[in-house]
Amino acid sequence: MKNRTLTCALSIALLGSVGASLFIPAPTAIVMAADGSGTTASISDILKNQQSDGGWKKYYSETSGEWAKSTIDNKATYTEIRRLASEYSSSKNTTYSAAAIKGINFLLNMQYANGGFPQVYKSSDYHTHITYNDDAMVNVLILLDEIANKKGDFSFVDSNLASKAKQAVDKGVDCLLKTQYVSSGKLTAWGQQHDENTLKPTSARIYEVPSLSAGESTTIVKFLKTRPATSQITASIKAAEDWFKKVKITGYRYERNSTDSYIVADSSAAPIWARFYQLDTNKPIFTGRDGVVKYALKDIDQERRAGYAWYGNWPSKIGIN
Repeated sequence: MKNRTLTCALSIALLGSVGASLFIPAPTAIVMAADGSGTTASISDILKNQQSDGGWKKYYSETSGEWAKSTIDNKATYTEIRRLASEYSSSKNTTYSAAAIKGINFLLNMQYANGGFPQVYKSSDYHTHITYNDDAMVNVLILLDEIANKKGDFSFVDSNLASKAKQAVDKGVDCLLKTQYVSSGKLTAWGQQHDENTLKPTSARIYEVPSLSAGESTTIVKFLKTRPATSQITASIKAAEDWFKKVKITGYRYERNSTDSYIVADSSAAPIWARFYQLDTNKPIFTGRDGVVKYALKDIDQERRAGYAWYGNWPSKIGIN
């Protein structure tokens, strides 16, 4: 016990200099969708809960406010479309294909002229921002790319809709390239959300301030690697990978429990990355429900330390070590 206490004390002392910390993962989409959404609902409930604009709500039980509107948050809408297409493939019941097509057209209508997708359709506040958070926009682009190529369960779509989906994917890729943050003249990475007008990283919830996000940036790079190579895409990928290498944190591993999170010095540990990096300084940052930026996880409230994914190994999944 004495050695463990000494190790923890050393770890806390080191936090201020390296800004590294553990995380307790936020609830998964399936858990968060327990009151009904496309991840868990029956196919009949999916049909019943499709909104007049063609999309779906985050939670089917919502009746007012922003979350009663159609959204791509928490896997909403693109999950329902996939399930409807799958159901049509096995049953050939055109009720399912018609609902899927209505959902696809919703996504096409939801897309901004600059290629970005908001979190919530016809919304307000941070819900209007181009949303990379939880990989929402990239997952929509992956779906639209399958539709554009009439791949798998989407072989039923007509050429006109496939062509529109391709155009949407091309616009989306252009948006990804234009939103990659430039610091001191160099391309770096992406934020969780970007302003739909300025295209700069911006804020969402009070503890999500303008910053660069290692997790969402990893997914964007992975998607860009599936695109036909161009000089711009190649440069974008290389710049992001260089940034991942620059900001990785070595010599520490995570320890966690159900109520808190912290870091332990470990020279043999694999690299880790912060959830958020401060723009231009590349310092890991942490923010509690007071909205004040801190540089060590120990300095924010315990509820946020335990309840948000502040660190992870995301870039290692694309070969960054």
